[in-house]
Amino acid sequence: MFAATAFFWKDRAIVAGARIGIAAAWAASAASVAWLLWARERSTKAFWWSFGGGMALRALVLAALFGWGLTHAGSSMEGLLLSYVFTLLATLLTLEIRHMRL
Repeated sequence: MFAATAFFWKDRAIVAGARIGIAAAWAASAASVAWLLWARERSTKAFWWSFGGGMALRALVLAALFGWGLTHAGSSMEGLLLSYVFTLLATLLTLEIRHMRL
């Protein structure tokens, strides 16, 4: 995925932001899936708490990326946030659907 960013975008600032956004989205999704898998074995209440917590985690990472992008001039805000959102959607469709089939 990191190589694809350099293929689509030529500006170094956009590529730098996109790489950070992709890594952050993958980390947030992986943590959310691990939390859901752990909670699924416990109880329905724990599962729904982890589901909401995963959504809150993704929102927190988005806010952190936005704040980080404002303070670092070497990366592009467009690349950072767009790559985060689209990678998050891709990981939701692959990681969570594959691991969370009921």
